Amino acid sequence: MVLNSMVYSLIKVDFTINRKYIIENFCINKDKPELKCDGKCFLAEKIKAEKERQESLPAFTFNKDFGIFVPSESISNSIELTFEAFLTHQETYHNEFSQTAIFSIDHPPQS
Repeated sequence: MVLNSMVYSLIKVDFTINRKYIIENFCINKDKPELKCDGKCFLAEKIKAEKERQESLPAFTFNKDFGIFVPSESISNSIELTFEAFLTHQETYHNEFSQTAIFSIDHPPQS
């Protein structure tokens, strides 16, 4: 659905960028400047064609049944072992950062 609505935006962006070229080459009403069409006829045709194309596509339905995932005992055990290893690793972490290093910066001599 999001991609379908983005198509219209892309058509309008393309129209805006290439407006001068569209007016010169594709505008149906370029011999009638009093209509001030400025290529809007081409834009309307493109949007209408895209709308018809989207309506002809089959409706997307997401109706897959994934069921309920029940992990087997071996998976549960491996998850527990991994978590225990994580906790063990966390206990061995040492903070090597010392704030005293910030205050021991030498200053240039003052006159």
